[in-house]
Amino acid sequence: MLAKNFTWSNSIYLNAGGYVLDLHNCYDFRSCQYDVLDRTVELNWVRGTGEWVNQEQPSALCIKCVGVYFFRFTPRNASLPFTEDDCLSSFGYDVDEEWAEGQFWVDSLPEDHWYWSFSFQSDAEILVGGESASVQLLP
Repeated sequence: MLAKNFTWSNSIYLNAGGYVLDLHNCYDFRSCQYDVLDRTVELNWVRGTGEWVNQEQPSALCIKCVGVYFFRFTPRNASLPFTEDDCLSSFGYDVDEEWAEGQFWVDSLPEDHWYWSFSFQSDAEILVGGESASVQLLP
């Protein structure tokens, strides 16, 4: 999937609009909307409230994936507290090929057919395969 107006780094940082946004420590995951007819997935985060969070960074962000051809949600681990559901553990890639054993990260450009993998502290995972994605930052 082509990232149109942002990049990823070190599996938790989203780089967009001149910001480096720490989606693990400084943003809380809020929602995922999958529109079957429009073939879009929207992933929404809000800025956290901890004293370590830079309150001058965007208050929220939305990653919108278009041309979605693959979507899978792996459920959370029921033995973990619900407080772990909003914390991104890591961003990476996944693919339905024998050599891949779950989420992985690369420092080079990913293959177009690799799925984007959003893994959370609760062991939930969202996998998305699509044509492209863009991010919208909210002030």
